[in-house]
Amino acid sequence: MSWSRSALRVQPLAAILLSAGVSGCVQPVGMPAPSATNTSWMFGVETMHGDPQPQLPYTNRFIADLSAMPKVQVVYVGDSRNSFLFNAWTGDKVLVSPWLRAEGNCMNLTYTIFQSGEKQAVLGLVVGPMPAGTEPDSACVDRAATQFYQALVSQRM
Repeated sequence: MSWSRSALRVQPLAAILLSAGVSGCVQPVGMPAPSATNTSWMFGVETMHGDPQPQLPYTNRFIADLSAMPKVQVVYVGDSRNSFLFNAWTGDKVLVSPWLRAEGNCMNLTYTIFQSGEKQAVLGLVVGPMPAGTEPDSACVDRAATQFYQALVSQRM
């Protein structure tokens, strides 16, 4: 097999586009975005609306996903022993009420923030549906847990 010289020659327009594309791949200068909460938090997770009982596979998956995040402890508050532990916690805590597939979204979350034993705010987060195709519930739960944690990080908590 032989190659002709014209096949190996770089076209001028292609060279310009290639150099413009490569020069546009520069790391932005500045401080990196935070990737963890500022302090340790206790997350109390209520039973996920839309989760099949009694196994609660998506509630358990959501708890497992959040447990993997830095600087958090997670407890299921659907059990009276656990809700006692959550209520007795004197540090910063967040009570999370997740709703799977609410209003056509992946998940809607309502969360209440407590600091120093005082209720500070009740906020919500909507994790929209995927733009193309259907997403398995398990993938939706994973995505919602990640977006929820990142929302707290972006709020400088």
